[in-house]
Amino acid sequence: MPRSILFILLLLLSLSFRSYGQHATTTLGPLLKEIYAKARQYSLYTSKADWNTLEANTDSIRSTDDFLQRVRQLFKTLGDHHGALYFGGKRIGMQDTVAFTVRPALKDAFRHGPVEVKAQLLEPGYGYLLLPGTSKHDKQTCQQYQDRLCELDPKNLKGIVIDLRLNEGGSIYPLFTGVNQLLGSGAVVRSCDGNGAMQDKWFVEKGRLHLGNRIAASVKNGCKAGKNIKVVVLISQITASAGEMLAIAFKGRNNTLFIGEKTYGRTTLNAEFKLHGHYLALAAHFLADRNGHVYDDAVLPDVEMTEGDNFKDLHRDAKVNAALEWLKKP
Repeated sequence: MPRSILFILLLLLSLSFRSYGQHATTTLGPLLKEIYAKARQYSLYTSKADWNTLEANTDSIRSTDDFLQRVRQLFKTLGDHHGALYFGGKRIGMQDTVAFTVRPALKDAFRHGPVEVKAQLLEPGYGYLLLPGTSKHDKQTCQQYQDRLCELDPKNLKGIVIDLRLNEGGSIYPLFTGVNQLLGSGAVVRSCDGNGAMQDKWFVEKGRLHLGNRIAASVKNGCKAGKNIKVVVLISQITASAGEMLAIAFKGRNNTLFIGEKTYGRTTLNAEFKLHGHYLALAAHFLADRNGHVYDDAVLPDVEMTEGDNFKDLHRDAKVNAALEWLKKP
């Protein structure tokens, strides 16, 4: 190829990249303005921000890195651990660059892929149900979680262990409908605003999950559970978001004990928006348990235990054994 033609091709290629970069950058200023507008209106923490300073010079975004830094600064200023911008396949938020060391026993449980729902009879009268997180919320998935509970025949159980140690979040629908018989009647969770004023009630009735006036999901109940069945909820450092919300739903329930660690700390309910092909989530509501206690951070255990997890052999799992010991107490 003659050198002159090669030079022209390289020049055109260079110009096309420059044009693409300029076009991409020019769209980031308006996108950032929309992110600020949504955060200012919907964020739980809007009063923490100096909006004049944050919103200054949004038209002078020089690069994608500059844009992402401004987004990170927004979430840091708000103190929003749960919200994020999903941009270019990555989660951009307050904690996307923060190192978080997961204990080996928890990490190893995911070594061979996603964790499945697991039901097991520990011994006569005492059951175990592992509820991992899932992003699926179709009727089939919800029914699968319910069916696993019913495999244990909870009507004839004295106690059950609900294991949320491997629940990193996802959809609340399979979780709440899956164990609806264990949660009891009335509001099990309430959403509330930044001032603690109660808003929507969450409750389950005959397999249906009600979020305020809306039926969000439903299953066909395949079993019943005794009203006085004892429950132990296991939580860990990676129990997050939807997993924490189900944990909150069990808080304040009679005959219930929490064993494990402080959870991850994404207990807020997010408002969600699609902006120019990207996805924005903002912490917009706190959640309160049935007794009105508001969770603005993590869920805490009643009995703190850090080590001793053994998902391959539950009979050698220290937390499961501690749960069984408590369940058997008169």
